[in-house]
Amino acid sequence: MSKEDRLFKDAIETASESRSTKVAEDLLEYFVQIGNKECFTACLYTCYDLTRADVVLEMAWRHGLTDFAMPYLIQVMREFNNKVC
Repeated sequence: MSKEDRLFKDAIETASESRSTKVAEDLLEYFVQIGNKECFTACLYTCYDLTRADVVLEMAWRHGLTDFAMPYLIQVMREFNNKVC
């Protein structure tokens, strides 16, 4: 409903509160489809723990959003490095 009303902040918060990877990643895909790069980045920040890095990386690469996903990807790599080392 929030997407239809273009209440993107509410949609992002709802996705985060849902604790659902599918909901968060579907919302990311929606932002890609409508070309809203800023909301794509905001959703990555807010739903960080719900998104899968491989899905985000592929989505960003396919749609030219690598720069918008880079802060997320850097944090994922840092966490991975801390777990491995």
